[in-house]
Amino acid sequence: MRQRPAEVEGADVNRGRTSRHRARVRPGVAIWWDAVSSGRFFTPWSALVAVPVSAIVLVPYATVDTPLELLSAQFSGLLVAGILAVALLPVVLAERRIPSSTARGVLVLAALVAAAVARPFLNDALAVGAFGLGTDPAWSERIVTNVVAWVSVLSLVAVTEQLYVSSRTARTRLADALRTVTDEQRRAGRYERDTREFLTSEISALRTALAALVASPLDFERVRGFSDGVRSVSHRARDRAGLELADISPDDAGPSAIETARTVFERLRPPAPGLVGVIFAAGSAPFALRTEGPVFAAVLIVGVLALCLAVDRLTRGIACRSSAPRRGRRLVGLWLGAGIVVAAAAAVLVGEPSFIPVIPAIALPGIAIVAALCAEAIHRGRVETRRLGRALQALVRSAADQTSSTRQNLAHASDVLHSRVQSTCVILAARVDDEIATPGDIRDFELAISAGLTDALGTRRPGAARAADLAETVAIWRPVLTVSSAVDPAATVAMSDALVTTRVVAVVAEGLVNAVKHAAARSADIEVRGAADGASLSIRVRTPGRLRSDAGAATGLGLAGLGPSARVFQNGRDVVLEASVPVGGRRVIDGQGRGALHDSDSM
Repeated sequence: MRQRPAEVEGADVNRGRTSRHRARVRPGVAIWWDAVSSGRFFTPWSALVAVPVSAIVLVPYATVDTPLELLSAQFSGLLVAGILAVALLPVVLAERRIPSSTARGVLVLAALVAAAVARPFLNDALAVGAFGLGTDPAWSERIVTNVVAWVSVLSLVAVTEQLYVSSRTARTRLADALRTVTDEQRRAGRYERDTREFLTSEISALRTALAALVASPLDFERVRGFSDGVRSVSHRARDRAGLELADISPDDAGPSAIETARTVFERLRPPAPGLVGVIFAAGSAPFALRTEGPVFAAVLIVGVLALCLAVDRLTRGIACRSSAPRRGRRLVGLWLGAGIVVAAAAAVLVGEPSFIPVIPAIALPGIAIVAALCAEAIHRGRVETRRLGRALQALVRSAADQTSSTRQNLAHASDVLHSRVQSTCVILAARVDDEIATPGDIRDFELAISAGLTDALGTRRPGAARAADLAETVAIWRPVLTVSSAVDPAATVAMSDALVTTRVVAVVAEGLVNAVKHAAARSADIEVRGAADGASLSIRVRTPGRLRSDAGAATGLGLAGLGPSARVFQNGRDVVLEASVPVGGRRVIDGQGRGALHDSDSM
């Protein structure tokens, strides 16, 4: 049966929603697997979090009746944590030495699950044998709770640490590059200022020589002497236009900003909606199912998820209106309140005096805080690398444009002096060689030379200088990266169009920023080739490095501004950025060549 248009449209909408959901889920899974298989899943931070989880959250409170028994159970949990830590040491050493990331991830997960399964038995053996506590026969529920708790909590810790490390590495590389490019910008500023002073001084000297020339009797030798002076200034301007920035001393650097350390509360950001509730409900469900049956367990899960989603909504609303420290304090307060609510509900359900309500009172806010640290690590990594990437691109563009403008001014001055001013001198010299110049000739000569000198100085040049080309941009990057570029003849011809050059430079700049972020080896290869039909240019920037696992989640950034053809991918040991640029009078697609000039965080 044929579908009606409305049904087809509805199906397309549902497929679109599913695709967007998968697009959001896949980066999260990639981030998690990257942390699990990184070779540094078990770290001192893992041990630091494992201690309170073992000694406070996962204690068998069902067999505890007195404060002394509570302390004994907690001490027993702490001893078991130490035993398991020693047992996992070979895994810790092995994951740092195994070359295959897949093998590392499988080893870590297998060891983690095995430790979680063994923990209830070890805990009971020690608690009963050494401290005389009662045994809790709910083995399946305890095993499931341990597996859920350890896999989720330690994964959050590992993800947080890995993202902090990777973002800190990327920020350090970008900041180093920014400092280097800042030096280049200071050189460009010095070059521009010295050039302005050079042209002003030389043109002023030529004006003085012109005044002396027209004030004295004109003859061929005098005019030729003035013309030689003009030619000398023209040659010096041309030579200055070819100076390398590396040969110019930079201006003095200003005071650098000092980054202040952030407090713990400033490092907290509302986690993904539902994450805390799902983890806590998964860990609580086995005991609820065993205690009161499936109906009660379902009601408990729905209630916990609803409460956690409400807290998620509140924390997100507060985050939009609060400073970072206040946001963190309110987040902790709200989740502590949620933990107390769940603890009170647990106390009512248990009925008799018990230490069981202690678990949600500590576990729920604890999971939320770890998840909030993880969320802030992801957010800060993206925001900081994006900010530094933008600053780096802007600084490179500014230095390249400033240098290009200075070279163009010098070349323009040289051309005007060589062609226009010297030609006027040659015409007058030929006239005075044959006959005496009339006052009108002298006045016309003086006005023509004066106008030429004004034009050479650039005070009446119409329009703005052309933006820096690819070669000038690459030259600014060279102190940061070893850059090789290959441009075929068709691309060279196409880039005579200033707009095409601007788009190509935007793509290359995006790729070079990514090279700084992802590559410890500072090198990049640039290829610009014309398409067979001549309608576009293909740009590829290849750099050694590894694409961050959360790169796919960074939509709407620099890559999006490069147009629909742009893509970034891992190719062996290289990160590759590819994009195409339209040539000629073709329409700019999806903001290409405009948005690309302003954003940077495609990877």
